[in-house]
Amino acid sequence: MFLEFVSNFSILFCFTLLIYWAFIQYEHKPFIKKYKILLVGITFGVASLILTIITTPFANGVLIHNRNIFILFSGLLGGPWALFITGIIIVSGRYLLMYTSTLAFIMMLNIFFMTIGMTIVSRKYPIMYHNIPIYFLVITLEHISLLLIYYRFSLQGIYYLVIYFICTSVIFYLLRKILLQLDHRDKQIKQIYRLKQMDLLTQLPNHIATEHKLTWLLQTKISFELLHIDLRKFSAINHLYGYEAGDEFFSEIAKTIQLQLPKGAYIGRIDSDEFYIVLVDTAPAEAILIANKINEAIKNLVFEQDPTLQITSAIGICSSDHYVALSPLLNAAYQALANAKRQPSTNICHDNQLNNRHE
Repeated sequence: MFLEFVSNFSILFCFTLLIYWAFIQYEHKPFIKKYKILLVGITFGVASLILTIITTPFANGVLIHNRNIFILFSGLLGGPWALFITGIIIVSGRYLLMYTSTLAFIMMLNIFFMTIGMTIVSRKYPIMYHNIPIYFLVITLEHISLLLIYYRFSLQGIYYLVIYFICTSVIFYLLRKILLQLDHRDKQIKQIYRLKQMDLLTQLPNHIATEHKLTWLLQTKISFELLHIDLRKFSAINHLYGYEAGDEFFSEIAKTIQLQLPKGAYIGRIDSDEFYIVLVDTAPAEAILIANKINEAIKNLVFEQDPTLQITSAIGICSSDHYVALSPLLNAAYQALANAKRQPSTNICHDNQLNNRHE
């Protein structure tokens, strides 16, 4: 019996770790994001069916599967509906495998009603790392109590159930501890990744994140207008009044720009005094209007240390329709920006103007 116990718990341990690790690694994938609940429920359900086949002999023919742990971790990873799917798969598998004993039928009904109950309760009190031990204790003791009643509290039954409870509790504790560490490590990695792609001063995406966004848009052939904004002579503020005052004013400028943008617009800081703005499904004429709003809003800002100092901006614009690669697109926006700086009346230039001029 000991070898079967070890085999059963080893499979349970490995399956849970592998499933959890796989979903953490690939949860950012669009397919996983869209169907996560379904995939988590089915994966843990199938794993539980394997445990149903590889069973551990128990006193008087009782079989131990430890499927309750799969149901719990399914709820932890995918939420109440993933838990529900896992439980239904377990019940269906139990039925299809045609266990005909009275105890098998009782346990099948027990899992069914336990799944319904846990789905309802976990919708109000989601299964989290801090409360999953309570869920585990309740369903494990309920499971053991049912077996004790069925076997009329025989000494042999009590002896094996005590061993079962200790082993299950140890495995659950180890799994929870390891998964908690994996989850914590994953969050740290994601936080580092976010910081790598974020401008700390403005809390906007930096040039790395922005170029990734632009590359993705080009690959998916989504039409957009790209605005390249340059704050003219902003470095003078840093030199005259210090970087602290400059940073404070720059943050105010960034917020002001964001207020001029339509819903769904993307903005990123790409250099010390430059921004990219992405306007998806926007006509060139509309992009020019938005650029005018941005220029006016920046020009109307007042620098507290020197109200007479006026910051202006130049904006180059280009349409993505003419480009399939990132480098030519950015170069076109830069050329439009360079031309905008030579137009003091508007400080705006669209790439179409340059193309028409060349023609």
